[in-house]
Amino acid sequence: MRHHASRKRATHWVAVGILLLGAVLRLAAFDETLIEPDQAAILGEAFEIAWLNYFPLIGMKSSVGVMQTGVTPLLAAIPLFFVKRSIAVQWFFSALDLLALAWLYRTVRSTLGRRAAWVAALLYATAPWIVLYARIIWYQSLVAAFATVAFGGVLILLSPSRKSYAVESAMGKRDVQSQSVALFLAMVSTTLMSMVHLAAAPWGVMLFVFYVVIAWRRRLWRAAGAGIVASLIITLPYLIYLFISSFADLLFILRAGGESQGLNTSAFRLSRELVSGAMIVANAHGDLWDRSVILWDSGPTLLLVLLGLALVWAVWRAVTSRRDRPWLFFALVWLLAVPSLFLFSGIHLQHFYLMMLFPAPFVLLGAWIEACARGVGAMVGGTPWLTRLWRILGYLASVLLVLIAAWWASLWLVRIRLEAQGELQRHTRGWLMDRAAVTVAHYLDEEPEGQVIVLAQYERDMSPFEWLRGYIQRDGLRVVEIGRGFIIPAGPTCYLLGPGVSRNVLSPVAHMLVERPDMTIPANPPWPIFCKPASGEPPAALGQWENGMRLVDSAITGEFRAEGRLELVHTWVYRAIKPGPYHFYNHLLLDGELVAQIDGSGVLHWYWRDGDTLLTYFTLDLPAGLPPGDYVLRVGMYTWPDITRVLMVTGEDGYAIPISPEHP
Repeated sequence: MRHHASRKRATHWVAVGILLLGAVLRLAAFDETLIEPDQAAILGEAFEIAWLNYFPLIGMKSSVGVMQTGVTPLLAAIPLFFVKRSIAVQWFFSALDLLALAWLYRTVRSTLGRRAAWVAALLYATAPWIVLYARIIWYQSLVAAFATVAFGGVLILLSPSRKSYAVESAMGKRDVQSQSVALFLAMVSTTLMSMVHLAAAPWGVMLFVFYVVIAWRRRLWRAAGAGIVASLIITLPYLIYLFISSFADLLFILRAGGESQGLNTSAFRLSRELVSGAMIVANAHGDLWDRSVILWDSGPTLLLVLLGLALVWAVWRAVTSRRDRPWLFFALVWLLAVPSLFLFSGIHLQHFYLMMLFPAPFVLLGAWIEACARGVGAMVGGTPWLTRLWRILGYLASVLLVLIAAWWASLWLVRIRLEAQGELQRHTRGWLMDRAAVTVAHYLDEEPEGQVIVLAQYERDMSPFEWLRGYIQRDGLRVVEIGRGFIIPAGPTCYLLGPGVSRNVLSPVAHMLVERPDMTIPANPPWPIFCKPASGEPPAALGQWENGMRLVDSAITGEFRAEGRLELVHTWVYRAIKPGPYHFYNHLLLDGELVAQIDGSGVLHWYWRDGDTLLTYFTLDLPAGLPPGDYVLRVGMYTWPDITRVLMVTGEDGYAIPISPEHP
């Protein structure tokens, strides 16, 4: 009795240790999470949801050109109802993956044994690729977590400890309840897995067919009905979008899935890397991390060898043991079907496409270790010395797996330390972005008529700061891409210079600005903030257009020569008489003939406010031949995308600026 109690306490503390290790790897330095354009898009929608301003049918556009579902922004909004910080979303996503780890341990412990649970949970807790995605805010972040919850539910449904599944009366009431809960959780988790990233949807459909069969054979009608209703609620917004768009995205996915000219074997290569932890450092793009970690080139290979032995045992056991056949067969199908679904796909695969692979390989490894430790399930005779040899093999494999898990953990512990020390040069980190959000909000509270302009570098027409608008919830914040133009609001304004933005961009208003050290964001290097009072009246207009836009200045610099370049800076005053999308044009004319031109939107029109002074920056490339004559630079604008010239109040369609090779 005492021995049993001691073993139970040891089992308890091992489980607690594994969960604590998983928590450290997921939650340590979570405020260092990187906020980039993709994260900003999710956070922007999530804040709008949390303020009850918006309910998404879809999310942002994916890399393959189809729209993501709105499930991830909806999940990201949950913590924002309580704490309005971007890092709250990161904490929540990491905590969900930690709950999936706890569920994995519980289900494996109750169905396959404590050693199997230790191995499966330890590997899941430390697996580098799982930790990578759990530590970022992204559409793919929760695929592994939801897949793990679904797999755990299936383990309960197919548990080898169940003696009879025929009818409800043949099972105890508690058994029926546990299977009902497991089926419901499996169905809902599978739906969420499929919705957070559509790459998991084909596997999710296959799993749902299996769940329906299980429900029919076990007569688990209530659980199945509840799971179907919950799944329909989760998928309904996206289904509405598909109906509105005439299922265009679905047709695109089906076409893309059949465009491959041959077998897309990269799915199996990526699966090997996900399971073994290979290439994790190389794919994280951190040279300092690469130099700081302990390298163990044979570690991933050793794990794959052990997994190969576990697969051989699983196949043999599935053939010879009727008791273990259902769950073993399902686990093998789970492991092999996920990459096989992409064999004929023409999509360029990345690691996150295969994240629903988990936790099948780790559970198979755990089950094999459990069988070895118990001395059962050997593929050769049952003599004592062979049983002893089988157990020794299990112990050796256990030691190797613990060493591999320790190495995996060390990789992320080094990464976390570097992140916490700010040594990875991750500029737009979560806590810095939250600090910027709070600073901007505080200024706008003190200056109700004020404006804040964030000057930032963009990536794919998106900025990491874009989510601040969802946080601020007022019209006083704008995010402007440097190089496209400049905004000078009429009222008091502060300019926040994002990472990599030079103070030179403030030259148009440098004489009016005062630096605010009390508002500086303590990045490395810091993000300074400069503020100006309300501007005076703008100068007289050179020309005025019917939409209320006035040209008040034009500066042309550069070399007016063959193959030269002219830098064009035009200053406009905007009156919101006819708001809408406009493009500016700059046409170099000689005797009415077009010689060169440059068009563009300048600062995106949705950032324009009545009374703003707008600067547009253009570079005009001159042709190889420039014949002599009187040149004119004609400046104007047109509506976009229908391209209709906006007329001046004088009836002309543009303002002419004389220019010559000698005096540009």
